[in-house]
Amino acid sequence: MPTEKLRVIINRREFLYVSNILSLLRILLLPAIILSLRKTSVSYKTLALALMVAAMLTDGLDGYLARRLKEVSALGKILDPVGDKVCIGVVAIAVTIMRDFPWWAMGFIILRDIGIVVGGVLMVERWAVITSSNIWGKATSFFQAISVVAYALELPLRTYPLTVALVFTGVSAISYVMEFFNLAKEEEPG
Repeated sequence: MPTEKLRVIINRREFLYVSNILSLLRILLLPAIILSLRKTSVSYKTLALALMVAAMLTDGLDGYLARRLKEVSALGKILDPVGDKVCIGVVAIAVTIMRDFPWWAMGFIILRDIGIVVGGVLMVERWAVITSSNIWGKATSFFQAISVVAYALELPLRTYPLTVALVFTGVSAISYVMEFFNLAKEEEPG
């Protein structure tokens, strides 16, 4: 399976691409999300839900708009997954502290994300390429977001979306490791 590669050249105008602004907006929503999670009233839970849904929508729209508006860029390929990891990680930490999100699940999610970031940095350093997120990574972000929202809102049966998210987290971690090794194998002579 060939990996789509993009040379790492970031142009300043890429910061003005709608898709990249949406990725940055997702990160900028974090303080308001965390503040709304500090309270347990219905109005604050509603606000937290609205902000988290807005963050999830920016995640869904940024890639679509980048392709649609022909604004696919190295910056976007960095901002989108970093925005996902920062948002999911920070909110997972918050719901671990403020709600009953399991600490080991939060650790597993963050450990996988750290591994992906370290692997991505190594790929840029060694091969000067950024690979696109794959379907497993996108599905993982979606299910992780759903499970974090379920815990943030203290919904009944919240362990079910968490279980699905953790399965996808494991599968996507394996897929990224395989992608890294395939790229390394392409470099080997003969």
